[in-house]
Amino acid sequence: MCSIPVFIPISFSSCSKNNMTTQTQKTSFEDLEKTFANYGTKAGSPAYIVCFGKTFLEPASEAYKLSEKVGAMIIENGFGVLHGGYTGSMEAVSSGANTAVRKDASKNAFWNIGVPMQIFDGNVARASSVHLPPANDIFDRKKALISFCDACVVLPSGGIGTLLEALELLHVNQIAEKFGGKIRPLFFIGEVWKDLFEEIYASLDMTKQSKGEAYIYFLTSVADLDKELKLLKTNNT
Repeated sequence: MCSIPVFIPISFSSCSKNNMTTQTQKTSFEDLEKTFANYGTKAGSPAYIVCFGKTFLEPASEAYKLSEKVGAMIIENGFGVLHGGYTGSMEAVSSGANTAVRKDASKNAFWNIGVPMQIFDGNVARASSVHLPPANDIFDRKKALISFCDACVVLPSGGIGTLLEALELLHVNQIAEKFGGKIRPLFFIGEVWKDLFEEIYASLDMTKQSKGEAYIYFLTSVADLDKELKLLKTNNT
């Protein structure tokens, strides 16, 4: 006898709602570009500075408070803020930016933009900012943060993710420096970054590679960053 296959009906209600949402809300990189361009227009087309830093950071910590100051400082110097769109240093930067925006009638919510990602949504709280549609993956998210910015601040609190983002932007600058393209200044706050990069340069074969002398700035304090932002604004006005 032939066995008769038994088909068991599957209820769609038993499927993961998150998976279904992810499947129906794919975001192309072009969607991110269009939305960012739209938000930038609504803000009055400022140059945006991206901030890289640690996701998990205690609000009572000094690193968190410093990140808030950086967010406010960027806005006060006439730049928009771009960040990863979630908790920790991202929320700190966003909070500082929001405070500065509320004090300036010429600015609006679109001066503070987060770039979320689908896998984080529902698991990590979003920052208090305007957000682009969630990127499909870490690659599109990182590409958006790097390609949409005009400069970058690397906060003193950071791990592997922060380092990878900074290194990728450095490499993008190296290519632009050699073959043409937009070069984005990189401002690192804290001695840890200077020490780390000196070790990287000493350990790797940097023959015929730029070390970023023309666009990397190792700063020791937020006050130093304020001076550099004022200079950057003057040079780009």
